[in-house]
Amino acid sequence: MAETDSNIAADPVADTEDEGLVRGLGPLEATTIIVGGVIGSGIFQAPSAIASNVGSPGMSLLVWLVCGLLALCGGLCIAELGAMLPRTGGQYIYVREAYRRRWVTFIYGWSAFWLVWPVSIAAVANVFANYLASVVNIITADPGGQGIVLSDGAQAVIASACVLVLMMINVVGVRWSGRVTNLFTFIKVAALGGLILLGLFMAEKGSLDHFSPLFGGGGGTAVGGFALGAFGAAMVTGLFSYEGWTFSSYVAGEMRDPRRNLPLSIIVGILFVIVIYLAANFVYILVLPFEQVQTSQWIAADVMKVLLGDGGALFISIGVMCSTFGGVNVHMLVAPRLFFAQSRDGLFFKGLSRAHPRFRTPAASILAQGILAALFALTPRFEDIISYGSFTSYFFSILAIAAVIVLRYSRPDAKRPYRTWGYPVTPLLFLAVISGYLVSLLTNVAFIYNTLIGLAIVAAGFPFYFYWEKKNKGN
Repeated sequence: MAETDSNIAADPVADTEDEGLVRGLGPLEATTIIVGGVIGSGIFQAPSAIASNVGSPGMSLLVWLVCGLLALCGGLCIAELGAMLPRTGGQYIYVREAYRRRWVTFIYGWSAFWLVWPVSIAAVANVFANYLASVVNIITADPGGQGIVLSDGAQAVIASACVLVLMMINVVGVRWSGRVTNLFTFIKVAALGGLILLGLFMAEKGSLDHFSPLFGGGGGTAVGGFALGAFGAAMVTGLFSYEGWTFSSYVAGEMRDPRRNLPLSIIVGILFVIVIYLAANFVYILVLPFEQVQTSQWIAADVMKVLLGDGGALFISIGVMCSTFGGVNVHMLVAPRLFFAQSRDGLFFKGLSRAHPRFRTPAASILAQGILAALFALTPRFEDIISYGSFTSYFFSILAIAAVIVLRYSRPDAKRPYRTWGYPVTPLLFLAVISGYLVSLLTNVAFIYNTLIGLAIVAAGFPFYFYWEKKNKGN
């Protein structure tokens, strides 16, 4: 998978600066950050939407494979950049070093701080609270099937409390956060792995006829063959389910031997997720008729109910609850590192660059992002807000991946312990597909309104950029 330089002498810019943080993350923690960040609620909810769009079992599986390979293409590029620049901040660092335009890096951090990250954290926390409410209802149900029902307000408070608890764990130390990430990643993988193994061992409760016809005839949008529009719509959901493949790069400054462990975590993590996603979707279609796969709201629970009854549905609900709790922790671990790096560059609130004197974590950034996300978790209809940042998020992903090409030309002599496999096809393929996705956001009536709102929030950052630059020149 990798082309390796024989000489990996230290790059002074990348290695000698002390960021004041503890290098407490090893290869296991780095990999579970990727796996735990990617596997959230998507694999438990997205399969039905994808199956409904493409209309056949074969096309459904193909969407999951194509989206996984695109994530791998992007991940291979991030692996090169992370090994070359093993610093806290992830994509922020790569955009800064490649383009040398402070306003570009500022706007990236601005949109991430106020919109992209806190809303994402709140979204995952609310899914956790929703599944916790479901588990409480099942456990407390009387013989008549009536159990405790948590109100929407109670669920919002639980989601907010979840964010605040994990915020404090992350302040106390990166090792504690890494342990939480490990634990809940193992639980979510065990739950999903248990579903896959049960589905394969109890295959007699399903049928291979559910895969026939493999392409076309499934009763969905793309019946009878391939429809580009339907496939593209399905990919939007699929790509969202693979988000998180950059996460370990944000904590490179707290990783032991990041030049080795960062590329390793990305490649191993993404490949593992691709395999488990394909296996899970195979089992979904094997156990349930494809028409039910297309319409199921809680597909994993429906599969486990067929296999094990009501106890199986409870088991997987607990698994999804743990999956989303761990997902919130990964977001809380990753997001503040970006703003820590931006503040150190003099492009954001100065206090966000402060490390805790005892725990040596970016405590100020963690607290700021955690409190903001906890407030979003209390906000009604936050799901609508999450789409505001989609265009900006993917636009800067394009800039980060293109940085591989830019830095190959602008810094050809930089030490690259890992070089992107398949270069330049790998980054160009990613750039072409994601650029098409951005065009769809600007031309699709269903997306244009929220996209313009998000761009307006981004534009509001420019006056603050000029303020900070004026202040820096004055100093």
